[in-house]
Amino acid sequence: MARLSSSRSSRMASARWMPSPGPPASVRMTGHGVALSKTAKLSPGRLVALRILIAARETGRYARELAADVCASASLDSRDAAFARRLALGVTGCSGCLDDALNSVLDDPRSLAADVRDALRIGAYELLYLGTSPQVAVSQGVELARMCAHGAAGLANAVLRRVAEGANAFLTAEDVSEQHRAMVSCARRAGLPTWLVRRIVDSLGEERAQAMFACQLEPAPIAVQVNPLRFEAVEDALAADGARSLELPGAYAVDCVSELVRSCAFAHADAVASDYHAQLIAAAVAREGSCLEIGAGRGTKTFMMLAHAKRRNLNHEHVTLDLYEGKCQANAQRIECSGLGEIFTAAGDATDLDACLAAYDEQLGRTALFDTVFVDAPCSGTGTMRRHGEIPWRLTPQECDRDLPELQLELLREAACRVGAGGQLIYATCSVLRAENSHVVTQFLGSPEGEGFAPMPLSDALAAAGSAYSGAAEDIAAHEIPIGTFQSYPHQDGFDGHFCARFIRV
Repeated sequence: MARLSSSRSSRMASARWMPSPGPPASVRMTGHGVALSKTAKLSPGRLVALRILIAARETGRYARELAADVCASASLDSRDAAFARRLALGVTGCSGCLDDALNSVLDDPRSLAADVRDALRIGAYELLYLGTSPQVAVSQGVELARMCAHGAAGLANAVLRRVAEGANAFLTAEDVSEQHRAMVSCARRAGLPTWLVRRIVDSLGEERAQAMFACQLEPAPIAVQVNPLRFEAVEDALAADGARSLELPGAYAVDCVSELVRSCAFAHADAVASDYHAQLIAAAVAREGSCLEIGAGRGTKTFMMLAHAKRRNLNHEHVTLDLYEGKCQANAQRIECSGLGEIFTAAGDATDLDACLAAYDEQLGRTALFDTVFVDAPCSGTGTMRRHGEIPWRLTPQECDRDLPELQLELLREAACRVGAGGQLIYATCSVLRAENSHVVTQFLGSPEGEGFAPMPLSDALAAAGSAYSGAAEDIAAHEIPIGTFQSYPHQDGFDGHFCARFIRV
């Protein structure tokens, strides 16, 4: 068992309050982690949050993916379920900062059992980021730790009391040299790695970066795109979920998706959930003629592009490519279920399109050139960290500075060779980092493959789509820089960070 740092132990005894240990809570094992009996005093939401964290760590799955099932299996009411999700996702997103705070008061942090660390992270998160009263956060944290290991209660009590006492000093980075204090404090308040905060500031500028950090720990807004053939099937569910029309046809902001899920709207391909800025990009890509979509994944953007092609009555032929065969199959199944049209799917490494598209080229009888080639590139995902708390703590500086940009440029240069005369090449990421976005564009335009392309405003693509899309075109234009590249960033009440550049072969 990890021990409290001896230099601090004497001050523990002088604290004004200490939760009464009481009898151990009655527990039972339920799959991953532990479950609370009806007679225990620990709050159900906190216990379920712990189960989500343990399951995510043991299975390697994302906490967000597990939350709904774990909450449902625990039969939580809506309030407790919301609290459990907030704790689990918040702890996940701030995990590195929480560990720094905990490790600073532990004599041997490496000896702390993983389950106990998960429990202590919950208590520390409440103390540092939620403003929960110290008495409640410590008392509940002790009970969580006790459930993981009965002998851990005393340690948890001492550790969390010290975290509570030093919360302000930790967040203001009083332990850091004055030269670096402001940056480290900014990172800790946002729950992010310091190196990543530096890169975001360098990429967005101080004002936009601070706006992004200010909302990092808040839930991201939710938007959906509706299948134009199925609106009546989801109309009631949309209303129940608090839907509000956005400027893009078929796009709605919603308060939640509980009724849409309950009505099987997503399972039946009546709608998809997608950030509004991602929806704008998909709508701008939709165009008359043939389209090669690189990095299609399970096909959320495929669905949206076909939906807009249907709304606009476009003659549209769609080929999707992804590295993984399973994702290609999932994409094809959803599109078939949607009734929006047909797609040709291919699996393989998009740095070698001749190999990936061999079957399609053979079917066509020639090397296929497309009216649109859309590169939805693998990226850091830094524009979507509010939704995916694992991102900041799994990334490395080398990935963001070198590995991803090199891959992105290679994909873009390869994709350029498949764009027909007068065709468009579109490059998109869900990153806010300059190295993955504008720097890749600059390198591409300076490459032999990029010489024949001219950058064009993304908003022009929707401005030509008719009056129904004029509001969406204005929404895109609001995030464009003079050469026409689109860059959004998360901020209060704003949607996610996405980048998109559009090139025309001249």
